[in-house]
Amino acid sequence: MPISSKSIILSALIIFFALAAGCSKEELPLDTSANKLLVIGLDSADWRLLQPMLDEGRLPHLAKFKEESTYGRMRTFYPLEKSPLLWASICTGVEPSVHGVANFVKGSSQKPVQGSAWFAPAIWDILGAANRSTCLVGMWTTYPARPINGVMVSDYVPYGSNRDKPLAGLCYPDSLAEFAVSLRVDAEDITDEQLAMFIPSDKVASVREKYPQQIDRLSSVLAGDLTYLAINRELAKGDSYDLFFFYLRGPDMISHYFYNYYTPEKGNYRHTDEDLATFGEVVEKYYDWSDKVTGEVLSWFPADRQTIITSDHGFYGPRDTGDKGSAEHSEWGVFLVRSPLYEAGKSFDYLELLDICPTMLALMGLPPAADMPGNIMSSGLTNQGKIRVNRMEEHRVETYMPLRPADGPAGERDAKVDEEIRKQLRSLGYIN
Repeated sequence: MPISSKSIILSALIIFFALAAGCSKEELPLDTSANKLLVIGLDSADWRLLQPMLDEGRLPHLAKFKEESTYGRMRTFYPLEKSPLLWASICTGVEPSVHGVANFVKGSSQKPVQGSAWFAPAIWDILGAANRSTCLVGMWTTYPARPINGVMVSDYVPYGSNRDKPLAGLCYPDSLAEFAVSLRVDAEDITDEQLAMFIPSDKVASVREKYPQQIDRLSSVLAGDLTYLAINRELAKGDSYDLFFFYLRGPDMISHYFYNYYTPEKGNYRHTDEDLATFGEVVEKYYDWSDKVTGEVLSWFPADRQTIITSDHGFYGPRDTGDKGSAEHSEWGVFLVRSPLYEAGKSFDYLELLDICPTMLALMGLPPAADMPGNIMSSGLTNQGKIRVNRMEEHRVETYMPLRPADGPAGERDAKVDEEIRKQLRSLGYIN
């Protein structure tokens, strides 16, 4: 990265902070502590599923958070796209043609896309330039983990459990790799008691025998989420990071695997009554569990911590055409923000996916870039919020592109790990 280009951006930030200093602390608090942010990413969360559950008195942690937040729908890209692409746009604030993450795999070779695909700077690169730190665990397309100001645990931790040693580049710093692997939960580690959270408890033994594929899928999804939950739990101790980004992939995977039992009238499935009695509540019960996880994550931080809960898309479920993968996604996800800048209990219609990154930056006291197409969310702003957003929009930095990631560690290609990932992507309908 040219030093002069980076210096220009840093100078622009210095000018911005000098301008902001003209406001009183009550109008525009810019101290680091007040601008810390927790982001909870719930892949594929959709109000069409969540709201009926909330109406039934379920999801108590989300219900409480909703009361404390400005909340509404998030409109994702249309035609519907793939999770790596969407999360990269959430984290960079730019379109896929700019940030470079376009798919799960590369062309006919079907080699999984790795972190070298990122061309635009992500929010953690921008924060790092402002001497702010990030903890990021399990995000799509982050292997090999690259140097940031903070910690990056890549999305490859659940794979390669039979290796003698962790993949090179599994984490940054590399010294975290053994720690991360030590907390890994494998599918075969999932107990009957854990499975009973999602399927009838008195049938677990017989279900294991009769439905091995479904049990393997449920166990694999839960094992991955438990792995990253354990890693995040340890890294959250001490509240050391300005941005703590918690990402839960399981709700999307569970939906791909089990939504056809939840909505048997959709698609062209032919389930027996026993199939439906066994797996018909897996999706909702996984969201019950995800709500408990959300409550735990919130409990790691002060009760007034600025927090966003968002998805990358919603979930429609099986299509009559039989198309799977991203065809099952919905255009409408969820977005909730709790902050002194936004009114508690205020609803809005929708924001665009590309509005999320500018909003995250604004919450952390940093201006968006002029070449980010999205806007800072203007719905539900308090008076204090209006002052900040107006100031941020007036003084956008020209661009953050010179902060794009430098080449990180090369990582390593393991043919068995690549096939393990491809097998999972095929089972989800994402690749053929």
